[in-house]
Amino acid sequence: MSDKKLTWQEAVLFLKDRGITKIEVCYEGSGDSGSIDGINYYKAGDSFSYSDLDISSDMHDKLENLCYPMLDNIEDWYNNDGGYGTVIIDLEKLHYDIANHIRYTNYQTYTHEGSIHDLSEE
Repeated sequence: MSDKKLTWQEAVLFLKDRGITKIEVCYEGSGDSGSIDGINYYKAGDSFSYSDLDISSDMHDKLENLCYPMLDNIEDWYNNDGGYGTVIIDLEKLHYDIANHIRYTNYQTYTHEGSIHDLSEE
């Protein structure tokens, strides 16, 4: 493929031509950044990496880049404590499901006061 941006229609045709029926996109983020960690490709129920299939690293990168806009439209998964999740894309039904898990830190504050004179020295 050229340097032109990949469309979903092109991606679906490309993947279906290789017998791929589903992809699972894994992502994670925190501290004001996030990224897609990988894509698992499913063919006949089995999971494969792009290097196991007839998919170049360039095409794999284009497929990853195609998924980022989906993540931009969900809850904040990359700022502060961040989050993680998966995007499952069913190429037969042309349907996606996103499971987005947001992390947050909860804390309790206790305060204490007193006189230094009341502290015993050991």
